[in-house]
Amino acid sequence: MNDTAHFTPTFIPEKTEVLYDPNEIVRRVVEQCNAIKYTMDACIDANGPSMLVIPNHPVTQAMMDMKNRGVRLRFISEITKDNLSYCEELEKIGEIRHLDEVKGNFGIADGKLYHASATNNESAPPPQLIVSTVKAFVDQQQYFFDMLWKKAVPIQRRISEIKEGLTREYVETIQDFEETLSLVSKVVSSATKEIQILFSHTDMIKQYEQRKILSILRRKADNGIAVRILIGTGIPAEGRIIDLSYLFHNMELRYLERSIRTRLSIVIVDKEISLTIEEKENECAIGFATYSNSKPTVQSYASIFESLWKQVELYEKVKLHDTLQKDFVNIAAHELRNPIQPILVLSESLKTRVTDSEGVKMVDIINRSALRLQQLSEDILDITRIETHSLRINKSQFDLNNLIRKITNDFSKRITNDSNIRLKTNFTIDRLLVQADIERITQVINNLINNALKFTTKGIITIGTESKMDKEQLVEKQTHNRKMAMVYVKDTGLGIDSEILPRLFEKFVTKSSGGTGLGLYISKSIVVAHSGSIWAKNNLNGKKGATFTFTIPL
Repeated sequence: MNDTAHFTPTFIPEKTEVLYDPNEIVRRVVEQCNAIKYTMDACIDANGPSMLVIPNHPVTQAMMDMKNRGVRLRFISEITKDNLSYCEELEKIGEIRHLDEVKGNFGIADGKLYHASATNNESAPPPQLIVSTVKAFVDQQQYFFDMLWKKAVPIQRRISEIKEGLTREYVETIQDFEETLSLVSKVVSSATKEIQILFSHTDMIKQYEQRKILSILRRKADNGIAVRILIGTGIPAEGRIIDLSYLFHNMELRYLERSIRTRLSIVIVDKEISLTIEEKENECAIGFATYSNSKPTVQSYASIFESLWKQVELYEKVKLHDTLQKDFVNIAAHELRNPIQPILVLSESLKTRVTDSEGVKMVDIINRSALRLQQLSEDILDITRIETHSLRINKSQFDLNNLIRKITNDFSKRITNDSNIRLKTNFTIDRLLVQADIERITQVINNLINNALKFTTKGIITIGTESKMDKEQLVEKQTHNRKMAMVYVKDTGLGIDSEILPRLFEKFVTKSSGGTGLGLYISKSIVVAHSGSIWAKNNLNGKKGATFTFTIPL
C-alpha cells in the first residue's frame, strides 16, 4: 500500500492489506495520523482508549498533533468504571461518546481511508490491522459510524451515570415478533415488587401462554409479587367475556368495558420498566413494540393502567347498584299490580251500589287513584324493560287509521258534555297499513292524546296521519327511500315550555303536576324500536298549542 502521506484529493489507489507486526502497525498508524487533514472517526472497544492515551507514546503524540492542527476527532467506546480515567484523558484530545457493548475497532480518516482491528489488549497496539482505501467500503463504514454516533451517549452524561449510580434512561423499538415475546419473558422475570399487564383482548393471552409467560406470572404471584391483569374484551368470539380466572391464580383480574377498545398491550414492572406492544391491524398478532425505562414514560403508562383499573372497579360497583335498583323496582312494580286490580274491580262494583252523591264521588276518587297507580306500575315496568333491553315488539299488520278512530272514540266518550275540548281525526288517505305492535302503538297514541288533554282547556285536538317518503342513509353517501306512516297529535293548549323542549323525551321531564315524566320517554323508546322517529314543536304563525309527531315504516 502507498504511504498515506502521498494521498492527493484527485487520485487515491484502491487497495486493502492486513498488517501483523506490532511495530509496523504503530508506524503505519502514526503515518496515517500525520496525513489526516480534516476528520478522524474511530469506534473502539473498552480497551481502545487506554491505547490512545499512553504518555509519550508515538500514537498519543500523533493524536495531539492532529488536535493542534484543527482536525476533528470523534471517538465511540464503551465507557465503564474500569476505563473511565482513560476516557477522560481521551476527551482532552477529541469528542467521545458512550455506546453499550462495543466489540471490535474501526476508524475512517478524511472519508478516504478505513482501518479495523480485532479486540485490543489494554495499553497495547492491536495484534492485526486491516487498512483499506476501497471507496465503496470506506463510504459504507463512514455511514455506519455516523449512525452509531447519533445513538451514542455524550461522555458527561455517562460519567454522571457511573459516578452517581444513575440508571441510564432509554427507549428502544422492536419489530421482531419473537424478540418482543422474549423481552416480555425477561422483563416479567425481573420483577421484585409488582407487575401490571393490560392485554388488548383475550386472544392475545394465548400467545403468552404458549411461550410459558403466564407460568412465570403464576410463579411470581405465588412468591408474593403483586400481579394485576386487565383484559380488553373488544373482539373475543361472539362478543362474550371469557372467564380466564383459572389462568391467573393468585392474581387480581379485571375486564375492561366493551366501549374501551385498545390495540395496545402494556407490561409495567415495578413502575420502572414499560413494554408496549401494538396489535397488528385486522390480526390477532404482535406488531411494533416499545421498551423503555424512561421515568416519565413508565409513570404515564402506570397512571393509565391505574385509571383503567379504578374505572373498572367503579363501573362494577355502579353496575351492581344499578342491578339491585332495577331488581327492586321490577319487584315493586309487579307487587303493586296485585292489589290494584281488586281495588279497581271492587270500586266499580261498589259504584253500582252507592246511591248518595257523596258516596259516588268518593268511589270515583278511589277508582281514579287506582287507575293512576295502575298506569304508574305499567310505566315503571316499561322503563325496566327498556333499560334492560327486554322490551318486546310483536308486529302484525293493521290499519293505522282504523286504530286511531277507535282510540279517538274511546277518549271522546270520557270527555264530559260541558267540556270545551273536541277531538277530531284527519286522514289524507283512507287506509294506512303498517306492520307494527298494535298494543305498543296504541300506548304511544294514548300518551300523546293524554298529554294534549292535560295542557288544553278548550279548542280542538286533531289526530291525523299522512304517508311520506323518508331518506334512510345506509352507508356513506348512499341513501334509500323508505315509505313511512306519519302520525301527529295537534292541540290548541299552552304549548311546550322552552325550558324543557330540548329534554322533552328524557325521563322525568314534565311541567304537569299530575305527571311522572315517563310517558314521552317510553313513547320514544317504542317508536325507535319500530325504526321510526318522534319529535315535538310549538305551533307556528301565532297559533296556540303544540304538535307531537312520530313515524313508523309502512
